Amino acid sequence: MPKNKSRKTKSTVNNIYSEAFPPNKDGSRSNLSQHSNTHDIIKDENESIKKINPLNIIYKPLSESHIEEIKKLHKEWFPIDYDHNYFKQIFTNKYDTYFTVGAFYIIDNIEIILGMALCEYREVGNYFINHTSRDAVKEICRNIDFNEEVSSYLKCQSYNCVYIMTIGVLDEYRQLHIGTNLIEKIYEIALWDNLCVGIYLDVVEYNKCAINFYEKIGFKNVARIKNYYDIKNQFYDSIVFLKIFTRKEKDDFRRKNFSLWRKLLNNFVLLPMNIIYKIIIFFFCCQCFRNKIKID
Repeated sequence: MPKNKSRKTKSTVNNIYSEAFPPNKDGSRSNLSQHSNTHDIIKDENESIKKINPLNIIYKPLSESHIEEIKKLHKEWFPIDYDHNYFKQIFTNKYDTYFTVGAFYIIDNIEIILGMALCEYREVGNYFINHTSRDAVKEICRNIDFNEEVSSYLKCQSYNCVYIMTIGVLDEYRQLHIGTNLIEKIYEIALWDNLCVGIYLDVVEYNKCAINFYEKIGFKNVARIKNYYDIKNQFYDSIVFLKIFTRKEKDDFRRKNFSLWRKLLNNFVLLPMNIIYKIIIFFFCCQCFRNKIKID
């Protein structure tokens, strides 16, 4: 659920927003309470937001030590309460079921989280057959070389999709394409998995900013689930967005990364070994030459 990109360049206390929260009756947005201390770290003595270099943002997995900060940011970003066990299970089972991507930056020797995505692998059949349109499942099956018949759904069940459970960016740094970069990192992780056929997520119906964002980066609206969200005692529909990998995308990704690994192998393994081999041959020849001189 990315939040609105249209933000002021200067932020003050409690001047943060999230389109994941329901709008007021007049359609306006209320300021939200801050929970993370990061908002104070990124301000200078004049209460202005410190500028950062996007090239120095580090994208890497989150760890269990980040749970408290993750909880605080989720309170700012989403109207749904996530308990400690929700986050705990992600890091307990992360290598089997879950993975995370965080956007980190160092300010005054303090590493802060600018954005994050929490993801889960889910079987295609378990979700799409029950909750989305048949056309969505058919499209998945077509892209993994199955036919369009309903019988192919059974084959689809042996495949999985990455489900983006939550995704958010620190309000003060929305203009740095951090959300887009997080999605690209998720793409890379998903494409490495031979059994992964795509990525999907849910967006609450009133979050027009997120809907426009996902449509812009190539996700397709495949389903609408009635009364999916219960927010402040009111029910809202969920819009399901899906990005399916084509066979060409997966092949191109493998070809590109195979070429990269081959270069790394040549530069850091084969080439040094070749040099060592030549040095050994050189010393061996020198030793033979010395022995020949002694014999003579």
